[in-house]
Amino acid sequence: MIASRIALPMILLLSLGGCMSQRQGPVAPPPADPIAATPAEELRAKGLAHARRGDLTRAQQYLSAAQAKGFDEKVIVPELVKICIAASRLRAALAFAEPYVDKHPEDAGMSYVVGTIHLALGDLQRASSHLSGALRPSHIMIDAAYSLALIAMEEGRTGEAREHLKHYLRAAPKGQFASRAKNLLERITPIVLSQN
Repeated sequence: MIASRIALPMILLLSLGGCMSQRQGPVAPPPADPIAATPAEELRAKGLAHARRGDLTRAQQYLSAAQAKGFDEKVIVPELVKICIAASRLRAALAFAEPYVDKHPEDAGMSYVVGTIHLALGDLQRASSHLSGALRPSHIMIDAAYSLALIAMEEGRTGEAREHLKHYLRAAPKGQFASRAKNLLERITPIVLSQN
């Protein structure tokens, strides 16, 4: 009887020991990070392929990884910004575009994009700042004048809005916003009656 009481726990211990030894085998290494082993050019190509298929989240991930690996930011940042805007992730677009504009203030196109994103988000002060940067004489992005006119009108500065609209119409009389600019200018220009 004593032997059977000792034998049962011994059998259990031995069987548990066998189970434990099976579980304590070599641990498989985690799968290798495919992005870490992929060159920046290939990451960019994969990102663009995902964008063409409409998978904008994956496209952003691959392009961001390519940027982190040193891909030319003058190429990759505009692509990232375009993808983020297409996915309606305006704050993510700003996260890529604003540091780029800080490093490359001569890029009027990107200053314009950053300004219009801030305008869409309702941040008129930052929008004005970036749009004004796009109007510097050395690199005019004339559509910025139209956007600045809209901001000035929103803030009740009609005199400034008129000047921006006139500037836009002088520089781009057949530009994409020309008809709207003419209509706005007519609407905010006071009527002067001739006195004879």
